[in-house]
Amino acid sequence: MQPLYVGSSGSHSGKNLVCLGLGRRFLNDGLRLAFMKPFGTSPLRVGQDYTDSDAWMIVEGLGLEQAPEEACPVVRTQDLVALSLRHQAGDLLGVIRAACADLARGRDLLMLAGSGTLASGAMSGISGHTLVRELGARVVLVDRYESQHFLDNLLCTRDRLGPALLGVVMNSVDPEMSGALEERVLPFLAAEGITCLGRLPTDEVLGSLAVQSLVEMLGAKVLTGAKQAGRLVTRFFIGAMQVSHAHKFFGGVRDFGCIVGGDRPDIQLAALEGGAACLILTGNLYPSEIILSRAEELEVPVLVVRDDTYGVAHRLEQLRLTTSLRTPEKMARAHELVASHLDFAALYAALGLQP
Repeated sequence: MQPLYVGSSGSHSGKNLVCLGLGRRFLNDGLRLAFMKPFGTSPLRVGQDYTDSDAWMIVEGLGLEQAPEEACPVVRTQDLVALSLRHQAGDLLGVIRAACADLARGRDLLMLAGSGTLASGAMSGISGHTLVRELGARVVLVDRYESQHFLDNLLCTRDRLGPALLGVVMNSVDPEMSGALEERVLPFLAAEGITCLGRLPTDEVLGSLAVQSLVEMLGAKVLTGAKQAGRLVTRFFIGAMQVSHAHKFFGGVRDFGCIVGGDRPDIQLAALEGGAACLILTGNLYPSEIILSRAEELEVPVLVVRDDTYGVAHRLEQLRLTTSLRTPEKMARAHELVASHLDFAALYAALGLQP
């Protein structure tokens, strides 16, 4: 059996999203599937064992009956880094190869997820490129279609992977880019011998952040709405507009967060009345009793942070790229997106599988 390796040339590309969607489709089609992230970078303790948090999320999300060490046989820790720097990490490739052989036994397909980029793990002798070569894996690349270097990275990766590359899945495709993609990029890729296996559009649910995540990431103090910690915020507005224009921004929009100075009660109230999912008050300035009372009545979380409005907005933009899929809503959306936008017929043919 040739494993299927889901990797990328850039970090935070959407590998977990694609693995969840692929795995659900494979299972629905009756395939006996096993999953592994050979090298993990986010240690998680499960019982007495350590695994990778993203790998364990996928195993649990797909309902696979696997042990933590099967989900990720090698986890990057400070000890492993220290040993690798002294060239004393041992035969990690052998550990992964044996784990793959055990897990693949009795299965139709072993799906592997890369960590970070195809270069990740190189200092320990287990980069994605090394694993693909040594395990004889076939590769599906996942990369965000938003970088000016997207095609350059893709072509360089194609040259290194050679025939192991099955195709690419473009993630986070803005609808406004679809025209140029159809007319110029896809024909270019076809001429270069690269198959596009799918295009996943940008999605508000997948890019959303739970209120509790905002609290933790921003170091915020919660003034109201503590019971709404699990509510998802799908987009953010900066409350710098005149209050007379607020309805143009907030009207008809659901589940939005408003980043606004603590000294702007007019915008705060307009956001609350406009259906905000939460308020993020910047500059460590507290709201008036009127705002707190109305927020409590509407059960809207009000968060106070020390950073200024620009700093908070910038941090949230970065956090949206690394947001986890660990909510039922996001997992369901991942399955839906991949099922709707990937060419499974082409993928099955390339893998030599019959669904």
